[in-house]
This record gives sequence, C-alpha cells and structure tokens, in this order.
Amino acid sequence: MTVDYDAYKRGIVLSNDDRFENAQARLMTRPVSEARDMTYSWLKIEEVSQTTGNYRDPDYDYVAYTFFLQNSGVESVDIIYHIRITDVYKKMDEAIRVLVIEEGVETIYQKPDKHPGGGVLISYPFELQKTEKFLSETIVTRKKISNFTPGQIRKFSVVMWIEGTDPDTTDDILGGMIKLQMNFSIQSP
Repeated sequence: MTVDYDAYKRGIVLSNDDRFENAQARLMTRPVSEARDMTYSWLKIEEVSQTTGNYRDPDYDYVAYTFFLQNSGVESVDIIYHIRITDVYKKMDEAIRVLVIEEGVETIYQKPDKHPGGGVLISYPFELQKTEKFLSETIVTRKKISNFTPGQIRKFSVVMWIEGTDPDTTDDILGGMIKLQMNFSIQSP
C-alpha cells in the first residue's frame, strides 16, 4: 500500500494502527508462499478485521492485511485509489480473488472468466456470485473517496486468495505468483 508523493506532502498517510503513531507513505504485507486453493467461506473475515497489519490464518494460506488511511493535512481532498497487478507468472491473476473491505463494506474482485467449451455456465457459491470484474488486464479496481476531510480516518482490509471454485484454478498455475500494489493519490481538480 502506498501514498503517492504529492498526497503524502499534503498530509495523506497510512498506518497499521488507528492512532497513527507510526504514520508513513508505504506499508508492506508479508508474502505468502506455497498457497493452496481455498474459497471465500473459509476466510476468517472477523479476525482479519480485528487484526491490524498482517493477519496469518493458522489453517489456510492467503494474504490479509488491515490498515488505516488518514488525512492529517489541513484541506479536504478527493482521494483516488487503485489496485494494480505489478507482476504475474503462470496466469495466477485468472485464479485469484481480491476482497477489499472499506469501512466494513465488502467488495470481491475477479478477472472475468473464460467460458468453458460446450456453453457450460460457471456456477459459483452464492457469496462469490456478486463479484466485480477487474477493470483491465492490470487494474483490479479504481475507487474514489470524496471530500476526505482533515482528521478523517478510513479503515481498509485487503484479502487475496486462490479461489478453488474458479475454473482457471488448475494445475497449470502451480508455481505461479502474483504481486499487487494499492496506491492512494489526490484527485486533481
């Protein structure tokens, strides 16, 4: 997670805690290696949201990170944030899901599925039927926080996993990897 230089100069900061004792422009998650496929219902959403920084599930391997964004500046601004795929190997981007929990509101993102041969429709568990599609090959999402006022704080949790019910989760992705970056910037007028 990063705040661009201009936004940081104007007081937009990140922190692992809501007291902002160690406010900074960049936060890093610990990588997960050797992850196996799983599904949304296995995620421990409550524990993820209650843990600041990295959350490590003792049962399953997935990336889960909770952090805070604050306007410590003196002016109200509109913030744009996006999640970008910076590196991918063996088409891992086709099998993952990215869950963003912003102020308690969950949104799951996925790359659009390629329909399998024979016109068979893909059937996902109920909680995965309402995903939003990635905006492009490299952009997962782009959102706006309007009128982010001085002193205001927003809580985010970002979770990423290999979705086992996705038809693109095959042995072909074994040994694959993916890196993502979440960037916050001030929208220019």
